[in-house]
Amino acid sequence: MALNFVATPTAPRLAASPSTAPSAQFLAQAAVPADVRVATGSSGGVAFSVAFAAGVAMAASQRRTRGSRAARAAQTTTVLPTVDRNATKEFRRDLQRSENYHKFGKSQMDNARKELMSVSGSELVTKLRKNGFRLTVGDVTFVLADSYGFCWGVERAVAMAYEARNFFPDKNIWCTNEIIHNPSVNAKLQAMGMKFVPTVEGGGKDFSGVQNGDVVLLPAFGASIDEMALLKSRSVQIVDTTCPWVSKVWNSVEKTKEKGHTNIIHGKYSHEETIATKSFADKYLIVKDMTEAEYVSDYILKGGDKKQFLQKFAKAMSPDFDPDMDLLKVGVANQTTMLKGETELIGKLFERVMIKKFGPQEIDQHFVSFNTICDATQERQDAMYKMFGAEYEAPKSKLYADLEGEQVGVELRSGSRQQKLSSKAVEDATRGAAEAAQPAEHSKVDLCIVVGGFNSSNTTHLLEIAEEEGVPGYHIDTVARLGKGRTPNSIEHKPLSTTPADAMQERGFTMTEGFLPEGKITVGVTSGASTPDAQVGEVLERILQLKQGK
Repeated sequence: MALNFVATPTAPRLAASPSTAPSAQFLAQAAVPADVRVATGSSGGVAFSVAFAAGVAMAASQRRTRGSRAARAAQTTTVLPTVDRNATKEFRRDLQRSENYHKFGKSQMDNARKELMSVSGSELVTKLRKNGFRLTVGDVTFVLADSYGFCWGVERAVAMAYEARNFFPDKNIWCTNEIIHNPSVNAKLQAMGMKFVPTVEGGGKDFSGVQNGDVVLLPAFGASIDEMALLKSRSVQIVDTTCPWVSKVWNSVEKTKEKGHTNIIHGKYSHEETIATKSFADKYLIVKDMTEAEYVSDYILKGGDKKQFLQKFAKAMSPDFDPDMDLLKVGVANQTTMLKGETELIGKLFERVMIKKFGPQEIDQHFVSFNTICDATQERQDAMYKMFGAEYEAPKSKLYADLEGEQVGVELRSGSRQQKLSSKAVEDATRGAAEAAQPAEHSKVDLCIVVGGFNSSNTTHLLEIAEEEGVPGYHIDTVARLGKGRTPNSIEHKPLSTTPADAMQERGFTMTEGFLPEGKITVGVTSGASTPDAQVGEVLERILQLKQGK
């Protein structure tokens, strides 16, 4: 199969070869080194023919090469300009209005989405959706979680990357980071001629290759304001694929800062999205879970060992952070891939802490709340519980329960402003109508396949649910993980004990022989928010082949 990138002087477009089966093509293109041939037609357009073969050699090779110490040592961290943290809102607004900031029109994006779906969809997955997320083929019954795979923010980002290649056929195109957390998708973009800004030992990046006139994509989880300033100074064309919900978090951070409050960010301090989000704050503190949130809450209410506090959050706080002064006024934001229920409870906890410390009459002076919760992550986890006939249990906090008991009748602002946007509604509109999922009692599964990038935190959470419910779960990134053992009925997978960093270097995998039981089986299936349906479909098709002895 070949994808043909057909450019005309006025409207460069991507055309998929009609001879291709949609269910198989996306993974194959994404995973294989490409032979790119460039030919100039009589109209002056450019045609790119991307040839590929089966396998995932390119993505795996990239994971190993990306982590090479020697390669990183040869690169130099680019010193970024520092944007005044009290002027980030104005800087970003001016950037978005500048000639450097390229925006695609609605018709361009609509066409790009259609083209993306034509190469990332799966006939088998579509049949599952239309059959109530349950389908029996021979001895195998597949049960698909009713919320799975590409969230609309990820789909939008990848579609914009495709459109950027079409619109700028002759330009060098860079991405400041992985466009999304899916090695095969990123490898596909690289096969299309796009480049990724190299990371350097210690966490920096080498922007030396990005030159005046190049095109630079900001990834789905955003880029720091200082990286944006560097790109503006290089006079590049910026294509901003940042998820609108991530941008919404940034807006709330700006409003919190304008009130003179410290931003408490629920997230992981090393995650690319949180790195971007904190760059819009002046004073910030990052808490990764309820345990850390309770630790901070206790410090606010009772004080404590300041030296210990500073050591505990050394990598997760703004420069010169003073917990005795900077926790008197706070607002809560979040990394969008964190669990929605935990983010909500953390927000309510800090509001009750401030009510206890300063009284309900003064709460507006010490706490601010905004709705920055993306429900895509929670919906995928809820769907997993539903598939197992279980229910999600919201996190609990003894401290919160105690404060709630003391503050009976006090209405929380952080609980009353949760007007939720629906990811699923947008995703269903893109994928097409689906029948209602069949009742859980008819969906008991023997094993669960979780498809997604090994560095995807939301995918890892899905595997945790399978283990929590006692269902054998296997986290794989592509169909190539099947049949790699002594027998075809084997699966190479990432256990929870293996870190994403090790997995991305092809280390720490478990090989399970005979993972498919004999006779009739029911296989649960889900995928992370950065996983196209085509990758899921490839896995399901291979499972059917294995059960048929092929």
